[in-house]
Amino acid sequence: MAQLGATPRVACFGEILWDVLPHGTFLGGAPLNVAAHLARLGCHTELVSRLGPDARGHAAFTRVRDLGVGSRMLQQDSSLPTGEARAVLAADGSARYEFETPAAWDAIEFDAVMEQVLPSVDALVYGTLAQRDARSRAALARCLPRVGYHVFDVNLRLPHHDAQVTLASLREADLVKLNEEECAIVGAWLGTSAEPDALRGAMERLRTTRTVHPLELCITRGGDGALLWAEDQWHSRDAVRIDVVDTVGAGDSFLAMLLAQRLRGVEPQRALQRAVALGGFVASRAGAVPDYDPREVVPDITQDLVGQ
Repeated sequence: MAQLGATPRVACFGEILWDVLPHGTFLGGAPLNVAAHLARLGCHTELVSRLGPDARGHAAFTRVRDLGVGSRMLQQDSSLPTGEARAVLAADGSARYEFETPAAWDAIEFDAVMEQVLPSVDALVYGTLAQRDARSRAALARCLPRVGYHVFDVNLRLPHHDAQVTLASLREADLVKLNEEECAIVGAWLGTSAEPDALRGAMERLRTTRTVHPLELCITRGGDGALLWAEDQWHSRDAVRIDVVDTVGAGDSFLAMLLAQRLRGVEPQRALQRAVALGGFVASRAGAVPDYDPREVVPDITQDLVGQ
């Protein structure tokens, strides 16, 4: 892992797609959102994904570079379309999605560029949605051994829940993030309850002998804040009070801040506080990656921690 004052290098694997919302169309997908927020926080980021040979694919490629995200591992498919997710927002700002299937990000291929780039990154972020297709799932399996620190953002999306995929991903994870609803689902798959200590214990028993880093487990609780197991204890933080516009990307920004801070050696309680602050800010704005200066959102973040 990176050290305090260093600039973390993070690769984010998975879906890139256009979120079609009632108030506009925005480029998204959890891996892209996390990578974009990490770049905003001063990290070097690379997106591992795949675009279609269409106008939306070309627009997405330009947008990725505009966000400051590395595109060396962003592939182009010859026939499959660029991904799309139609989001329907509930009264509380939460969203459910209908995903175009299949999409270009279903067919990510492990290639020579990944072979060259991945050993130089500090962390690899991945989730479950991009593993719905065997092709991308196989590519991820070849990526994981080449990176020393694994971040599993569970991010379950119906109808693509898969217990086998989720449990296999947990086995390789060093930092796991999930929400309360996912706690109940994953707890059932693990044969335990959704109670935080029960989940943590089951995950510890599941992890492979390859995982040399202590498990860190983060549970986001919406308006009730978040919990983080790190350095042998639970840390908690209440949510910030905001007027919710939409929650698209809020969890991704939360994870980006938490990961950036922990990679830089920031102690867990402060890292969690900053992650909650950024997640709340994003939920108060439209779109997954609104414009912001990290020092305005989190006033106590210092220049050397931001890395700019």
